[in-house]
Amino acid sequence: MDTKVLFVGNYKGGVGKTTSVLNFAKYFTIEGKRILVLDLDPQSSLSEILISNNHDYNGQLSDLDETKTLNYVFDLHISRIKRYNSLNLHVGEDIVQTYRKGKFDFIASSLFYKNGMGLDELAVRMEDNVEYLSILKQFLEAILKVETYDYVLIDCPPSNNLITRSAFLASDFYIIPTILDSISTNGVAHYIQTVQKTYKRYCVESEDCTLMKHYFGAPPRLVGIFCTFMRGQVDYRQSLRRLKDNVCHRCKCEEDEIFIFEEEINNYIDIARSTEIGDVSKARKDYEALSKRVLDRIMAMDCG
Repeated sequence: MDTKVLFVGNYKGGVGKTTSVLNFAKYFTIEGKRILVLDLDPQSSLSEILISNNHDYNGQLSDLDETKTLNYVFDLHISRIKRYNSLNLHVGEDIVQTYRKGKFDFIASSLFYKNGMGLDELAVRMEDNVEYLSILKQFLEAILKVETYDYVLIDCPPSNNLITRSAFLASDFYIIPTILDSISTNGVAHYIQTVQKTYKRYCVESEDCTLMKHYFGAPPRLVGIFCTFMRGQVDYRQSLRRLKDNVCHRCKCEEDEIFIFEEEINNYIDIARSTEIGDVSKARKDYEALSKRVLDRIMAMDCG
């Protein structure tokens, strides 16, 4: 089965990345897709939501067995690469947890790992070479040998450390949520450039580029940009035009290469409150429409 890896990212915080990943996971599942969610954000907000609201797990993130976290995976592999390269490590599929009786699966990260060793601290221990950058992809490949998924959704942190770069390299697609202000608009262009430069640095220009390109494959493709925290009575047409013009100019690309979703996420309190309890809004269907559109676009890109 051809599993697609999709990361949701933006270097600006507070644009709805975690909310979007949760909603995509739920609505992709409703559309019949088998979903695995990874939380790569050192703050572990998505993991906290999923753990504390999981009906099959009576506890908090601080209670989670450390061996069931992505921190444990990176910690093990970093130690193996640094000191015991001949060891053949296997992290069991029991690290995968099911959210609310089969809605989707997820693998948590934890800011409580080893008394506060977050993924950002683990990233500092990594070195800038293929052995470390391949940890995430190798782990996913091991999981996908025993579990079948249509999509792996990655909640990427607003940082450019080696773990984040490994997610860029391991992914097939990415999508960017943003709010419509000048700072965020500039940030979107910068984020796209960073993703492109990351792939170019390792798979085109590095000493090991032949190996890297063979292992990681093609660069991740931008599915599109969508806007969050919109207000229904405001006319955003000029702002959307400026967003597209800015991105095309700074990324030196044609208009048809940058897709901005017409489906927008409005600033409804019910969406935020539903996210806090690990659910999607029953009153507001913004993410339902967007999720269907995202799936359609990925299918069209994949066929094209």
